[in-house]
This record gives sequence, structure tokens and C-alpha cells, in this order.
Amino acid sequence: MIPARKRWGQHFLVRSETAVRIAEAARIEPGETVIEVGPGGGALTRPLADRAGRLLAIEIDPLRADSLERELAGRPEVRIRRGDVLEKPFAAWLADEGWSPPAVLVSNLPYNAATPILLSAIEEKESISRVVATVQKEVARRFAARPGDDEYGYLSVRAAASARARVLFDLPPGAFRPRPKVTSTVLELVPCAGGIPAPARARALELASIAFRFRRKTLPNALSSAADRRRVERELAALGRDPRVRAEELSLDDYVALAERLETP
Repeated sequence: MIPARKRWGQHFLVRSETAVRIAEAARIEPGETVIEVGPGGGALTRPLADRAGRLLAIEIDPLRADSLERELAGRPEVRIRRGDVLEKPFAAWLADEGWSPPAVLVSNLPYNAATPILLSAIEEKESISRVVATVQKEVARRFAARPGDDEYGYLSVRAAASARARVLFDLPPGAFRPRPKVTSTVLELVPCAGGIPAPARARALELASIAFRFRRKTLPNALSSAADRRRVERELAALGRDPRVRAEELSLDDYVALAERLETP
């Protein structure tokens, strides 16, 4: 038996019915390409392989990759690759197989790498058409949070700039081995069609990043390093917002509008 590696945040699904539920939640169409990150022992890989047109499973642990490759050697539609998924774009992983994008990302993600993997996926919308992933409950709530929610922060704003997030269902610690100390959640992310132009998105996220660093301050004071405080007050008033508003009260659209007004001389 191959032990889990704490360094990679490994917690493996052990209930086949849970893996099937996740695979069904992904609504995979016949012929679709699926990417799985961190297949581990293959609990989710098997139901995904039964549904996908082709499946690319990327495993950082060479021992587990070798084991899974031997088990699935008779399934040519399944490719097991060793490596860190973050070492290159999803488009490059697909190109290495001679496959065209897009793909659906369906994974039980390692806790310690879930956020950068999810951000990479939704910000590469030409390569990833949607995401269904198991992550720590708190991470899922931050991705899906809206202004005013306790979990709402910069990550929520950044995620909203690229995708629509929806919490699907929770999984208890007993669904995994080793048993984690936290509850897990299956999260769906669907990249937005069209979306905000790149320059406007970058300006809005820069403002949001600064604002959330000083979230206890009113927005004019929080943004004082980036813009004149009185100017921020005027522009917030012009947008119909109270100048005493704080970072967690503004939506992505608010940050886009404010950034645009602050760019205008």
C-alpha cells in the first residue's frame, strides 16, 4: 500500500459511491475531454474514464502514477502523466497529448494546491470549459462568496472576474483516507463567456487587492496609496455608494466601475 504524502496535501477518496456522485455532478457529455488532477488511487479516475471520451490524469506522486498507469494500461482513452499540473498551462498539457481544448477539469484536489489550480483553470477559459472539484469547505465558500458574506474577500472578487461559482455539496471527513480534520466541498466553476476586457479586469483586481489588504478601513482610506482619498470619495458618491463603504461591500462590477472612473482624468 502506497502511503499518503503530507507534503502534497493528499487525502484520497475511499468511497466509490462518492466518486460516482462527483463524476455525475460534472455532467460529462459523450466525447468530452476530461482532465483530472491528483488521481491518487484512482477512485474518481474510474467513473470519469467510463464517462469521458478521453481522460488525462496528472499525478505528482510517481509511485501512484506508476500504479495507476499499470492498472489502466488496457484503456487507450486514458493517459496517466507524472508531474506538477502548475508547471505549465492546461493548453500545454493537452497539446502534449495531441489533444485540442477545451477540457472539463474534474478532480479531488490536494488541499495545499487547490486555490492556484482553480485560478489557473478558470483564467485559462479557452482550455477549460468548466470545473467540478473537491476542495476544503472554507476555500469553496470563498470562491462562491458574494458581497456581505463573511467569506467574501479578494479571492471571491478574482474568481468572479473569470467564472460563476456554485457550491454543490459537502463531503464528510470519513469519505477520505487519511481522514482530514476539515469538511470538504464539491465546487462548480463555469468560466464566463466574453467577460471583462483584460485591461479593465487588471485595474479592478488591483484596486480590490489593495482594498482587501486594509479591509478594516473605509475604501477611500484603504486606497490612499493608489488614489487621492477625496477623489475616491467623489467617485464612490457618483456611483451611488456611501464614501464610508469598505472593501467587502463592493462587488466585482463596483470595482470595475470605480477603477474606470479613477482612470479618467
